[in-house]
Formats: sequence, C-alpha cells, structure tokens
Amino acid sequence: MTAVDDPRWAAPPSPARRTLDRGTIVAVAMRLADADGLGALSMPRLARELGSAPMSLYRHVPGKDALLDLVVDAALGEPPDLTGCGLRLGCEIWAVALRDVLAAHPWAVGLLAGPRATGPAECAWAEALLAHVVGDGHPLSAAVEVLHLVHGYVRGSAALAGDRLPTLDDVHRSGRADRLPVLSRLLGGAVARGPGGGEPLFEVGLRHTLDAVEGGL
Repeated sequence: MTAVDDPRWAAPPSPARRTLDRGTIVAVAMRLADADGLGALSMPRLARELGSAPMSLYRHVPGKDALLDLVVDAALGEPPDLTGCGLRLGCEIWAVALRDVLAAHPWAVGLLAGPRATGPAECAWAEALLAHVVGDGHPLSAAVEVLHLVHGYVRGSAALAGDRLPTLDDVHRSGRADRLPVLSRLLGGAVARGPGGGEPLFEVGLRHTLDAVEGGL
C-alpha cells in the first residue's frame, strides 16, 4: 500500500448512508476488539454489527489490514499536552498516558510492535515527545534515543501486563512448572509491586527508565 492509498492519511469519503461511514465503522470495530480481542474482528462480523452487507464496508475501508490501521490510530487518539513541563515530568506524563491507552486497548500492543506503517496518531505521539526533548535544549539525536527508550519500556510493560503471558494453570498443565519456578512465582502473584512493596511495578520501572534518560542526556 502506498502513502497515497493509505486510508489513515486520506480524508474519508462522503458516506453513502447516514448510518454507515468510516468513523462509525472504526468505532464499532474498536468496541469489538476491546470486548473480544483482535481475533474476533472480521469484516463479516463487523458488517453484522452494523446491520450492513460486508461489501458495503469496502467503500469506506479497503480491507482488514487498513481497518486495523484505522482502529489502532483511533485507540491512540491525541497525545498529552506537555507544554510547560520539565523534561522528566513531561516524559512521565507521556509514558503514563500511553500506558493508560494500552491498558484500555491491550490488543493494540502487538500492533504497535508489528511491521505495519506508522499512522497519524502514532506520529503525533512521537512528535510530542521528540519536541518536548528538543524544546528542553537537547539535540534531535538525543530525543530519538529518549523516544526509543521510553516507548519501548511502556510497550514492553504493557505486553507483560496483557494476555501474552500464560496463566499459572497453563504452566502446570504443560508439565513445565518445575523448569519455570521463578516465572511460576510471578504468575502466581508473588510480585505485584516493587521491591519495597510500595510502588506498582510499572512506576518502579518507569522511575528507573527516567533516571536513565536524565543520566544519558
């Protein structure tokens, strides 16, 4: 798909019917993904939810891949406003806001890490953090490193908190519990917070990440 054909960057066509337009299609698709995961999201099911014929969706969305691009962009929405924040506080606000998005839409984690092209919302999030670091007086090369580090931490944390990990029952049923004793302890809830038992693990990891950001600039 070329940039010209990419539906995320194109103005939506005029709706053929009041009840069927790109915004409605994307909103319903996101609701299905939130409820049942990406595996439940298909063009036929989406058409049924909309009370429409499957082929009528293709006037607004070229196909499933384009639909996923549009849905993840809609899930991300607008990045937080970092105006007036110091470097560390702005990075923290950005990271927590992205964490909240991925907690609300866990299916988006894999899409952000996949081979798909970056869309408008992802670009806006990147621009917000890059501009924040550059605006603090650091070179663009340093801003890219900060974006890579902070985004990678949030995405990795969200993946571990999501449905990629097996359950403790899964491990026991597999017969591998004796070979995975530490992971089994983790899956059993042995560690829900940081070393001192106060801060949740995400905040502990974010604090260390931001320490690294400050130390590396």
